[in-house]
Amino acid sequence: MNAQSRENIYTLLASIFLQEPTASQFPQYIEALRDLLKEVGTYPGKVDVGIPEDDDAFVERLRQDYFDCFFVPMSGKYVPPYESALLNYRAGERKPFGILNSMEASHVAACYAAVNFHPQMLHVFAPLKDIHLPDHVGFELAFMAMLCAAEQVAWDKKNPVEALKWQTFELQFLREHLSQWLENFAQALLDLAPGYYAQAARTAENWVALDLLEIETNVKQGEMKEH
Repeated sequence: MNAQSRENIYTLLASIFLQEPTASQFPQYIEALRDLLKEVGTYPGKVDVGIPEDDDAFVERLRQDYFDCFFVPMSGKYVPPYESALLNYRAGERKPFGILNSMEASHVAACYAAVNFHPQMLHVFAPLKDIHLPDHVGFELAFMAMLCAAEQVAWDKKNPVEALKWQTFELQFLREHLSQWLENFAQALLDLAPGYYAQAARTAENWVALDLLEIETNVKQGEMKEH
């Protein structure tokens, strides 16, 4: 799969967690998400969302879920969408989530700074612009989209050495961050709020696992050609 297609997938997944669902955009998201599900395959125990695309009332309920899952700690459905909180998720314990703004978050911020990625400049749900925690799931997925876009520019310029540099950065970020906590993120949502967002998180987990394998292969092949 080329870098442009990968950018589109990461952008879709990021948008699900960074933008409040609306009746106008939701059917497009669902169609794209279903296409992606075919791409990444199934997962044991995966929830069946069963979404009626033409049901405006459903979208309103989904909007409430968006708030309850990611913005309202006392909702009973709340799952903090941050690597720091989910890296060591402990289901069933009195304090199942870790503390925010950990060492991992600092490293994520350093990765962003290295390539001038600014999450607050993204088109996101307004309250997220006031949250200055770099390791939000949507920010990390959007960062991967940006890296893929940069890789595609290198390919368009017929510069495989530059493309390999971007692929290596992608591989590092997937290994050190997204692949380390998306499984816990999806599991926490399945435990506390099974439904659309749990499905999207599981899809993101599966996609990252597949993309990591592909990028590992591409980087190895690229390094061999350089030598």
